[in-house]
Amino acid sequence: MSSRSDLPARADVVVVGAGSAGAVVAARLSERGSRTVLLLEAGPDHDGPHTPPSISGASFLQAMNEPGRMWPRLMATRTEQQGPRPYARGLGVGGSSAVNAMVALPGEPSDYDEWERTFGCTGWGWADVAPWFARIPIPLRTAARHEVGTVSHALLAAEPAATLVPLTRTADGRRASTNDVYLEPARQRPNLTVRGQALVDRVLLAGNRAVGVRLADGSEVEAGAVVMCAGAIHTPAVLLRSGVQRDAIGHGLQDHPSFPIALHMREGYAGTAESLAVSCALRATHADEHDLQLLALDVVDATMPWLGLLMGAVMRVHSLGSLRLAGSDPWLDPVVELHMLDDERDVQAMRAAADLTERVALSPQIAAVAEVQPYDASDAALRTSVGDYVHAVGTCRMGAVHDPLAVVDPRGRVIDHEGLYAADASVMPRVPRANTHLPAVMVAERIAAMFDAAST
Repeated sequence: MSSRSDLPARADVVVVGAGSAGAVVAARLSERGSRTVLLLEAGPDHDGPHTPPSISGASFLQAMNEPGRMWPRLMATRTEQQGPRPYARGLGVGGSSAVNAMVALPGEPSDYDEWERTFGCTGWGWADVAPWFARIPIPLRTAARHEVGTVSHALLAAEPAATLVPLTRTADGRRASTNDVYLEPARQRPNLTVRGQALVDRVLLAGNRAVGVRLADGSEVEAGAVVMCAGAIHTPAVLLRSGVQRDAIGHGLQDHPSFPIALHMREGYAGTAESLAVSCALRATHADEHDLQLLALDVVDATMPWLGLLMGAVMRVHSLGSLRLAGSDPWLDPVVELHMLDDERDVQAMRAAADLTERVALSPQIAAVAEVQPYDASDAALRTSVGDYVHAVGTCRMGAVHDPLAVVDPRGRVIDHEGLYAADASVMPRVPRANTHLPAVMVAERIAAMFDAAST
């Protein structure tokens, strides 16, 4: 069935996307030796020894600048007052886990209780997911004192509640992506095939049953089941191109809106391109527990080592965005409209996040090491300058099978379809109060563990 010579004609399971979720799902499903698993990644593939130094290093700026490791033309509109701007998503094995700032937080227990209580995600309350967070094998380390940058030190001194955050990295300081932690040990298994530069166009359907995938180059692979793990932007795009009949696909999009204040570091306090960009955070409360976050960015741009940043964010989000296809060509990224601050509750929380950021920026501790650059924190400016956290979720959200706003059931099965699953951040019904990498890994672990029961 395949026209590409390095692809098998058939696999028991095809996993689409090798990022924070897909690497996990493929590795776990291949633990059963009798099952053949094919993992398809749109970007480059490499094993551990051939990982570029920028990808394994501590600097997410260097990782993002590695050629071929970011979706090059993906854009998003944050608010109606803004035009489209680039939206950063990782490309290649490890996905965004290979290029992110490595912050590893699970979210608040009530986030997951809400998934179950409000959205019908039976079995996804905190009591159910907490043990899965605990068993994730990704190593977590806080920064050593000598790795904490100037802005981070100032934040820790200015705000007693600020703390060093756990980072997904090894004891010797290397990044621990899902490619490193999950795929690398699994690559020796004869029943697992990993293929890079394999952009999937669509899932092939026979009626409502998934029977394979077609790549952008026209190659086809027959499959007993297909698991979508292409992330909250590209999983719905593939399903839409495939003609999957769920009206909610592409809706329910959320991200954490953010407000930055730039700092010009005083002489002698600038960071370096190799530095940890993020090592600490302040989690604060506006209306809900820890619904605000403030990050100190010690390095923002390798070409401007004097530039630091304080970034406040709204972690409890109510506004809903959406995405749609720009055309049938699989090389066209979808049109992404986040609709941030559409909900007045988010406007009020964004105001609180901006006030928090401003308070720290004007503290004596920051003044001692940096000069605050001009900024506008007016209500109008929040809408024109609000940024994102690149924490997209919700475009194929999980829920009860009778819920018209749900795309997958609590086992990750696409509703009203057979042999078709989604197991990444797209299924999260609401963005948790956390940086989303670790929650995405948890989702992938759980759906992979339920796969055999779900497929019967």
